[in-house]
Order: sequence, then structure tokens, then C-alpha cells
Amino acid sequence: MTTYTATRGAIPLSSYDRPTASAGQSPSIAPAQLLAMLKRRRRLIALSMILGTLGGVVVVARTEPNYVATAQVIIDPRALRVVEREVTPSIDNADAQIASVENEMRVLRSSTVLNALITRDRLDEDPEFAGEPPGLLRRAKAAILDRVGLSPPRSPDPRRAALQTLERKIAVRRAERSFVVEVHVATRDPDKSARIANELVTLYTEQANRTRSELARRSGASLDDRLAELRAAVRAAENRVATFRSEHDLVSADGSLTRDRRLRDLNTQLAAARARSTEALVRMEQVNALRGGLDGLSEAVQSQAMIQLRYQITEARRRRANLANVLGPRHPELNSIGREIDALQDQLGQELQRIGDAARNDYRRAKQTEEELRRTVETMSTASLADDRALAELRAREAEAEAQRKLFGQYLVRSRELIEQTQVDVNNIRVIGAAIPPELPTNLSKAIVLVLGTLIGLALGILAAIALGVLRGEAASLPRYPVGSGEAVIA
Repeated sequence: MTTYTATRGAIPLSSYDRPTASAGQSPSIAPAQLLAMLKRRRRLIALSMILGTLGGVVVVARTEPNYVATAQVIIDPRALRVVEREVTPSIDNADAQIASVENEMRVLRSSTVLNALITRDRLDEDPEFAGEPPGLLRRAKAAILDRVGLSPPRSPDPRRAALQTLERKIAVRRAERSFVVEVHVATRDPDKSARIANELVTLYTEQANRTRSELARRSGASLDDRLAELRAAVRAAENRVATFRSEHDLVSADGSLTRDRRLRDLNTQLAAARARSTEALVRMEQVNALRGGLDGLSEAVQSQAMIQLRYQITEARRRRANLANVLGPRHPELNSIGREIDALQDQLGQELQRIGDAARNDYRRAKQTEEELRRTVETMSTASLADDRALAELRAREAEAEAQRKLFGQYLVRSRELIEQTQVDVNNIRVIGAAIPPELPTNLSKAIVLVLGTLIGLALGILAAIALGVLRGEAASLPRYPVGSGEAVIA
């Protein structure tokens, strides 16, 4: 009698049956099965590794070295202030400053600067930029197409090709929170990369200075044309002022009109004439008042002769009084003194008449002079009123001429400033780090590329081996030994 005893560690007979996946579970591959599949296809894996290594060799052979040189330049939009007014004023707003720097970065990469660089370094003759010359096969193909009447493909323009290649090989970046701009140039040769980076920055700086100078020169040329017009306008305005002044006799001296000075002098003379006329009138009235007696005679109408006559009359009267007291009132001597007194009084009357005639003549002359001066002053005053109107027009013309002169002066100063700006570098652009030839290329090293190719080939070989094993059902045909199952014992 045969008995079956299940002991610990025994493999049950049911474990040799092909397992079936239960619902909700996917079949799995045991490590032993995986190793078996990889071992069975080890040649495939080795071939894949070899192919990966060969691919790495091809990549290394076809990959050109890439040397990147970097030049640093600071572009400060706050330009140096050499003169009071710049052609392009300084920027104070932070956002506007950043925008200005970014604009300059675009200018640095512009076709104008790059074309100048191509011309200077002859990059259109450099195979790295303009492309390799057509080979034998390409020339033969072009000849065949030409024979059959078809136009061969047009060869690219070396200059355009150089420009497009140069645009790809140049990168311009701005350092964060600064005005420092980095110019990166990548070529096959380290010296060439450094040279192109430095020359690109130099060309940009020269063009920036040249652009500002050209802008100042054009502005100065337009200002010169305007200056000629303003100079002619100033001369015309001054000529109009001079002609108007001459036509209206508005000649000035020491800042005042000659006619005004004459009028002031005439007014002064008229006042003096009126004073003399009044004085002569008073003197004449005093003389006329003396007809009633000499007691009211004032010093204004006294002359030396009258004073002498009055003194003699007084002395004669005193002598007559003395003689009358001594000799008596009927003495003949008194009659002689009386006749002497009468003669002196006649002389005094004649002198008084002469003084009166002189006073009247003086008064008439003073009055006549006063009237003449008054009429002259009135005439001059009337003319002065007309002069005032003409003077107002003259002042308007002078103001116009002064405005023209002031405008001309402003343009002249601005023109001189622009001339100075064409001769002075006011750009705040300077190189702070010249590019130096890099020692190492930026490409991955050859060893790393070969290792990566080998690893990629290995990975692809393993995946291919596993995929083939799964597709052929090798994972299901191999025995599986569940861990922890019992052992079957046959008795």
C-alpha cells in the first residue's frame, strides 16, 4: 500500500502543473527565468553592445569639437554727461534702462554688426561658416543636370550662409540684475572663438560711437541750415528796426531818444524863462510903483547911479537944513542948494525912467522868450505823442528782433554742443572681460560618449532578449519554484 505524506520542505505534485493567472493578477517572470532568457541570448546582447560601441565611435568621429569663448561688456544706459543737453538723453527709469540694454543686445546681434564682422574676418571664406566647397559627386550631378537641360540647384551664397551660421554660433545674454552683457561664441577652434567674441564686442562699440556721432552730425547739419535761416531773420529784423527808427527820427543816445532829451532840455529852459519873466515883471511893477515916491524903492531896482544920486540928495538936504538953522531960511545959499537938489532929483527921475524902460524891455524879452519856448515845447510835445506811438511800434519791432536773436543764440549754442559730441565719446560702454581661448570643448569627452554608447547597446540588447523570450513563451515553459511551498514525498 502506497501512502503520501506531506512533510515540511517537500514540493507538492501540483506545483509542477502550469500555473494559471487568477483573476485580477498578471503573470510574473521569476529571476531564474529572466537569467535563463538572457543567457540563451547572450550573443544578441553582445552584438548589441558592440553596435552601441560602434555607434559611439561614429558619434565621436562625426561630432566636431565645440569651444565656447565669452566676452563681457557693460552697457550702461546712463550715458556720460559731457554737455548740458545730449543727443540721446540719459535714462533714469529702471524699466526703461533694462529695455534700453535689451535693445542694445539686439543691436549687438544685428545683421549690420555681423556683416561687418564677416567682412573684417572674411568668414564668408571660412568653411566652418560658409560651408565646404562642393565635392566631386555634387559637381558631377550638376554637370549631368546641366547636360539634360535641367537647372542644377543653386549653390548657397557664402555670405548669407556665413551670416546664418554666425547667428547660430553667437549667444548674447544679460546677467541678472545688472547691465553686464555676456557674448558667447562657439566654434571648432578656441582661438577663433575668442577672436570673434572680442572683435564682435569691438565692432559693436565702434558702431555705437559711430551711430551717436552720425546722429549728432545729422542733427548739427540740420541745425546749420536752420541757423542760416535764423541768421537771415535776425538781420532782417534788425534792418527793419533801423529803418523804422530812421524814418521816424527815433535816434537814441545813451538809452534814450534824442527828441526826448531835447524836450526835457526845452522844458528846463521854459521853466527858467518863466522864472526870468516873473522876475522881470516884478521888477517892472516895482519901478512903476515908484512914481508915487522913492520910499518904496527896493534893492531889486536900485542901480549904482541911483544909489549915488540918492546919497547926494540926502547930503544936499542935510546941508540945506544946517544952513537954514545957521543962516536963516531966506539966505541965498539955500536957494543954490535947493537948485542943486532939484537937479539931482531930475537926474534921479531920469535914472528911474531908464530903469523902468529897461525893466519893461527885460520883461518883454523874457516874455517873448517864454512864449517861443512854450510854443516849441508844445510842438515837441505833439511830436512826442506821435513818437510815443512810433516808439511803441519800435519796441514791438525790437522785441521781435530780440526774440530772433535769442532763438538764434540758442540754436548756435546747441550746434556747438553737437559739434563737441561728434568729437567726444559719451557712450558708457566698456569691455570688462575680454574673451580668452577656452582650454576644453563643451562637448562630452570621447570616453564618456563611448561608455554611453556601450551602455545603451547593452540596455537595448537586454530589452530585446527579454522581449523575444516573452513573445516565444519561454517564461511560461520554464519551471517555477514557489518560495515557502511544501515538498512532495512519494512512499
